[in-house]
Amino acid sequence: MRLIYFAHARRATGCSLEELPLTAPLTPAALWDLLIERHPALASLRTVSRLARGDDFLPADALLSPTDEIAIIPPVSGG
Repeated sequence: MRLIYFAHARRATGCSLEELPLTAPLTPAALWDLLIERHPALASLRTVSRLARGDDFLPADALLSPTDEIAIIPPVSGG
């Protein structure tokens, strides 16, 4: 699975892209568990960030494929 980190998530992980070797599908909650295990600083972003696949934010009951590209999008503001 290819992961793309934006803004605070990028700072928390120290990278903008990461490949996560997976062999089976998983839920967004399971993905968050894996990501926080790899990057503990992401824990504070879990409840406020969104996961997206393509142009769509993922619902909690989505099933993620090992070949998906997932973006981790923390809250943003601008002006």
